[in-house]
Amino acid sequence: MIKYLIASLCLFLSAECISAQHYTYWPIIFEKEPNGVFSFSKKWDYPEGVIKHDDGHFEKTDGKKLEATDTAHMSFTANCKTNVQGGYTIRYCYATRKGSNIHLNFTDGAPAYASKFNATLKNGTFHFEPGIIYPELIPGEKTSYTVTRSKLILYQKNYSVAHMISGYITAEFTETTQNSKKAIHTNKYYLEGYFKTPVN
Repeated sequence: MIKYLIASLCLFLSAECISAQHYTYWPIIFEKEPNGVFSFSKKWDYPEGVIKHDDGHFEKTDGKKLEATDTAHMSFTANCKTNVQGGYTIRYCYATRKGSNIHLNFTDGAPAYASKFNATLKNGTFHFEPGIIYPELIPGEKTSYTVTRSKLILYQKNYSVAHMISGYITAEFTETTQNSKKAIHTNKYYLEGYFKTPVN
């Protein structure tokens, strides 16, 4: 009962957040969809390792035979950026439904950039979880992440049953690394941008 009252107060004030397990849940903000921010959804790329030459023919960089799926358009579903690994653009957001919950996954740039950024939407709140993957691991290092700020704006109030979901996300998080000599180093990272993606 006390947790329910705290959660209700949190959503009402939209000023504080509450913790459940090891996640911090933040209130989702609902707004009217702005004009002109989803032009990226009209652009696309081809799967990793597939090149389209100027004369129109396709080639796979690994030399294997082309399949029909190799030339399919991979429509951009996000226009986000992060400063992880020096900074890069994230053009893909994938949404999956599990019951009334929605899971968002932001990813792009493999194999150079294999990190994933996840958000889980539940009962008008959400939690953000970075999944940072570096090309090379250093033996003996222990790394943890703390989300310090997070905001999610959605343009569908009925997101739990919507076939398409769109919005804006911004999050800041701290990476804390401890090496084998117990020395501690921190990095401050962020993810921010718009997304518009079908819900599967």
